[in-house]
Amino acid sequence: MSGTAAPAASLRTATSWSYALSLGKMGISLGLAFVLAAMLGPRAFGVIAMALVFINFVEMLQQQGLMPAIVSRKVLTDLHADTAFWLVTGVGLVCTIAAVVSASWWADVNGLPELAAVIRILALTVPLTSTVVIHEALLRRRLAFKQLTIRTWVSLIAGGIAGLVGAILGLGVWALVLQQVVTSIVAVIVLWTVSPWRPRFRVDRVSARELWSYSTRAASSSLGLFIGGRVDVLLTGVLFGPVVVGLYRLAQRLTSTAVDVTARGMQAVALPGLAGVQDDRIAFAARLLRMQRITTALALPLLGLLAGAAGPVEEILGPEWDGTATAIRLLTIMQAFAAISLLLGPALQAWNRPGTLSIVIWATSALKVLALVGAAWAADEAIGLIALCVAMIVATAIGSVVIVVVSSRVLRVRLTAMLLAWLPGAVGGLAAVAVTGGVVQLVALPALFELLIAGVVGSLVAGLILWALAPEIRSTVGSLRARLRRSPRPADHEPIPVTVESEPVRERA
Repeated sequence: MSGTAAPAASLRTATSWSYALSLGKMGISLGLAFVLAAMLGPRAFGVIAMALVFINFVEMLQQQGLMPAIVSRKVLTDLHADTAFWLVTGVGLVCTIAAVVSASWWADVNGLPELAAVIRILALTVPLTSTVVIHEALLRRRLAFKQLTIRTWVSLIAGGIAGLVGAILGLGVWALVLQQVVTSIVAVIVLWTVSPWRPRFRVDRVSARELWSYSTRAASSSLGLFIGGRVDVLLTGVLFGPVVVGLYRLAQRLTSTAVDVTARGMQAVALPGLAGVQDDRIAFAARLLRMQRITTALALPLLGLLAGAAGPVEEILGPEWDGTATAIRLLTIMQAFAAISLLLGPALQAWNRPGTLSIVIWATSALKVLALVGAAWAADEAIGLIALCVAMIVATAIGSVVIVVVSSRVLRVRLTAMLLAWLPGAVGGLAAVAVTGGVVQLVALPALFELLIAGVVGSLVAGLILWALAPEIRSTVGSLRARLRRSPRPADHEPIPVTVESEPVRERA
């Protein structure tokens, strides 16, 4: 089957395209977020955030169990893929009906009547996106991130244009709804176009059972991860109201984008990349540590730059967004803790321990719920945003420490080796926040120029530190120079072995 052939792309090439996906996503998303935020204000962002957390929950239920099962499975047949496709599509239809029926309840819980209509419109995209879950899983399995990058760029640009047109026409929150709907539709069309695999109408019980044994454990951890990652928006709408949600969500989106562009690209290839050496403990640990050094060396300095330049960012957004700078500074701390443990989830899955990951994630999610409820109870309206951010920092920090310790024991990777892997990024991040913040205080210019100057100076300082402390950065730069001079040789590739077998002949009753 074409969709599950052995990967033609190397891990190095796939990682490059994965980072290209993240960089393009960051550039497009951040540009659109700034423009739409200035045009629509925090309330519209709060409403769409509360609707999306509901829709994203539904989408997670119908895809996250089977996707990692397809990606990490050593032996995958056509029958497995066909069975998974129809299972995911069926679950998508059921989830859509559930979303439409329960939309009014969720709107009543949040005290926002307009939320019900927003959820119902967004829910109509779920059956569409469910038809490409297996396509995406097969592309990830083959490390074909070029096609996924094309899908992401094209869909984000199309959705962004639709959102901007809607904002210009004065549609308010419906401009953001239009953006999401168009993005989903275009993503589905592009993925069907770039993926060569086509499902056949057949469902096999044996194949379903084989996928189910892994997917149930993976779905449990994915559910816990989703709740842990969205519980802030899930509860802040009820506890703090849409304006605080809008302010928090924009700050959270900016800081999480810094992690997305620097670390999510590596996370996307971590599961197939580590699964390829799951039988070699030494190679597994070496690859994991190298991935961690690269991701933290990129993520932590960028978070430092963002924290130092938070003041000019708030000025650019306008007076409606007062308090965003403080939220950005606080949430960069939270995202730093998230970045250091980001690859450990895929590592546990590749080590065939999704159950362990599930337990840790659910415990962390429970901590976040307790922290948020405590913040809402202890804080008044004036400091609600700060209390919310501090609560998330504490819960995320505890969760990150727990998963690091557990992963160190389960994967048999020394804790000191992990700490040393994070060191270059941590030093670069501290230098970036100090230098960038200092330049902002010294330079008295319009906010945009302050942002540019502080960002350039802070980037240079952080870059010099990383060059001195992180050999992977020097190696990457050297590889890029070499590729500009010549075409890559076959020896540059590091293919990940994946066994693909033709379908076994089974007797049927």
